[in-house]
Amino acid sequence: MLGTALTINSQEHDDVTLKGAGNVAATKFAEEVKEAWTRLNLAALDKEAVRLDRVLAGVLALAAPSRYPSACLIAPLLDDARALDASLLSKLNAEAIGAEVVARIAPVRKFATDPRAARANAIGAFVSAELDRWKDFFDTIESKPLTPEQRLSVVVDEDATLVLAGAGSGKTSVITAKAAYLVKAGIRQPEEILLLAFAKNAAEEMSERVEARSGVPIVARTFHAIAYDIIGIVEGSKPALADHATDDMAFSNLIKQILKDLVYRLSEVSKAIIQFFAHFLGSRLIDRQSQNMTVAARATADRKV
Repeated sequence: MLGTALTINSQEHDDVTLKGAGNVAATKFAEEVKEAWTRLNLAALDKEAVRLDRVLAGVLALAAPSRYPSACLIAPLLDDARALDASLLSKLNAEAIGAEVVARIAPVRKFATDPRAARANAIGAFVSAELDRWKDFFDTIESKPLTPEQRLSVVVDEDATLVLAGAGSGKTSVITAKAAYLVKAGIRQPEEILLLAFAKNAAEEMSERVEARSGVPIVARTFHAIAYDIIGIVEGSKPALADHATDDMAFSNLIKQILKDLVYRLSEVSKAIIQFFAHFLGSRLIDRQSQNMTVAARATADRKV
């Protein structure tokens, strides 16, 4: 009877209230404002439809990725998702765009706020599928089937992967299998793969094994060889190498001569060397005596039995 109070809410400004408005006019105005707000939201969403479709496709693909979701692949997608969410998605009114559209943009918003979980799930899905797909390859690539840890080292294609392994644990097997896997799976071309080893014979062995397993020649290099080539490319010519650079015997003789010269000139060096060998030989002597005592104790126990 006394009129209707019409209030317009705003996130950026104070609410605006008009008192004493006619009920019919106020109701009609409120409906028109609501319709205009809906059109504005949908128009903004339609303007970014192509961008949204692209980002959404990338996010949904993480459920069953065709490639390992490495950091360098996830980062651009995350940047796009966060930029889209900040500029548009977070500002859309859920009531205005409707439940169906809200559900459609939800994966992008979730990925933008919690990318770690999405990436972890993607990695798990890819690794599990890839280990199953290449099971026969991992079983036969070497004389013995690769261990679960070795297989994981092969399929993980992170920007940088550190594999810690002791002597004789199969490092060369992993490198051989990984190079062959990358080529066979079409992830990398042979010319994109660089294999490095410390020793020349290790590099040669690695090259032979990779070619035998993959059927593709991939030449392994030593650190010295590739450094020598880089110097040649940068400087325009390669420096002359000392005789001991390619002759193991000459290198050994050089080290011996350096030690002799140091011993003659510096008393602290001679003392350090004497202490080293005394400790080293003493430790070996103690170990040998311990082994002999253990064997003797076992023999005594066997006689008593």
